[in-house]
Amino acid sequence: MWPKRNSERHLGSLLTRIETAHRIDADLLSAVLRGACPRLETSLAPKAEVERLIQAEAWVELGLWLIAWELPDWSIHRLTRDDARWSCSIGVGGLAMNWVEDIVEFQHDCLPLAVLGAFVQAQLQKTNGIAPSNVTPFRRMVLTRPIAEAADPHPTCR
Repeated sequence: MWPKRNSERHLGSLLTRIETAHRIDADLLSAVLRGACPRLETSLAPKAEVERLIQAEAWVELGLWLIAWELPDWSIHRLTRDDARWSCSIGVGGLAMNWVEDIVEFQHDCLPLAVLGAFVQAQLQKTNGIAPSNVTPFRRMVLTRPIAEAADPHPTCR
């Protein structure tokens, strides 16, 4: 994955860039895709979908897609506009959905930047080990019986 110290610094810097931006530009979008999307970098399949969303300039949809792809156990908690600012809250799905520490919230004047900011902030919390996860890591099954014996559903009917 990412070396922890470098990723914390990079994600923090990226979050600051999003906070100070007025709109999404190619440089900022490239920095988000390079710096906050480790699963996207290692997979070939979704790149066509990302390119399609970029060509359509569908920034909100791209942000929502990145949350779903990079943070599969997280979902949108709330997307609102109060006064002149958008607020995007995402959190770990499941039983812990309403706990304050399980929610990441980011506010910005621009809706797509609010969504991308919440995404980057969640990645930062995951890197720091603060954010919980409902995704169970893959575990190799350990057989206690030989494979031939385990495959026979009726061992006494020979």
